Amino acid sequence: MTKACASLLLMLALWAGTASAATCYSDGDVVTLEGTATRQATYDTDPSAKPAWVLSLASPVCVLSAAAGQGARQQSTVSAVQIIDAVLTENARIQLTGKLVTGNVSAYYAVPTAIWVLKERVLSGQ
Repeated sequence: MTKACASLLLMLALWAGTASAATCYSDGDVVTLEGTATRQATYDTDPSAKPAWVLSLASPVCVLSAAAGQGARQQSTVSAVQIIDAVLTENARIQLTGKLVTGNVSAYYAVPTAIWVLKERVLSGQ
């Protein structure tokens, strides 16, 4: 019985360590994200609106953003971010480092989370 309890406690400790190791990013954090750059139509009714660049992430990330209510934070899993301030090659696999921004940050709103690019690295072309 003691051996079983010890094993159970060890498994719970390992699970708790794994669960707490998952990083959840907040608005303003400098992050490095990897994925594929694509153009996406915007949610703008203006016919002159240009498509926005979006990074489809290789692995989803956790993002905390302001929610309705005083001081409330909402956690969500994000699989795509809008790319701000970068000129890219469509369908290129890239790594971007930049400031994470939640909410509508440009005239061409595509998805609710964006990365304001500070550095980009092309991993592979089309």
